[in-house]
Amino acid sequence: MKKIILAGLLATMMGSAPVLAATTTTPAQAATANVQKEAADVMQVAVQGANAMRDIQLARLALFHGQPDSAKKLTDDAASLLAGDSKDWAKFVKAAPKAKMIDDQNVVINATVALSEDYIATPAKESAIKTANGKMAKGDWKGAVDTLQLAGISVLQTQYLMPLNQTRKAVASAQKLLTSGKYYEANLVLKGAEDGIVVDSEMIGAGQ
Repeated sequence: MKKIILAGLLATMMGSAPVLAATTTTPAQAATANVQKEAADVMQVAVQGANAMRDIQLARLALFHGQPDSAKKLTDDAASLLAGDSKDWAKFVKAAPKAKMIDDQNVVINATVALSEDYIATPAKESAIKTANGKMAKGDWKGAVDTLQLAGISVLQTQYLMPLNQTRKAVASAQKLLTSGKYYEANLVLKGAEDGIVVDSEMIGAGQ
């Protein structure tokens, strides 16, 4: 089985915020601060998208248990999270081979990283994984992958992409249906939003 080294990439990206010296900042410190700032921005948008999808799922659950008022509130919350003026979503769009089939802005809302199926542990490789985990904790995804590749370790990266415009339209439609008392129809529309998540996997490294 695949060995998960960082299940739930988003959680690992919540590393410490950049700490800048009050005086002179070295190039290395500036680079680290930039990496952490970028990771924090991506994390914020990813959490917002993931929370919207969570509200969509809970709205369906509320409908299943005969609580339409709760479903309406959750759907409204999802709409607010997905609002166009709440975040500059375009900066965090992911272009993936599978996602290109959908004319949309695909935003990463979750991710996992796993070692390849044929991974065999050695002291050098275990050390590389430890170093990669440290880089991940600081938001340095590229540095982590580079470290693993140099050690001859291939990794499977899986990202979960939310088609932003499609999800917005589905939520807006569900809001209207819920207001009209068309709960069954609203549930189907919300299910469509859930099913719209694109799973994009890519093998990176020596074993690809």
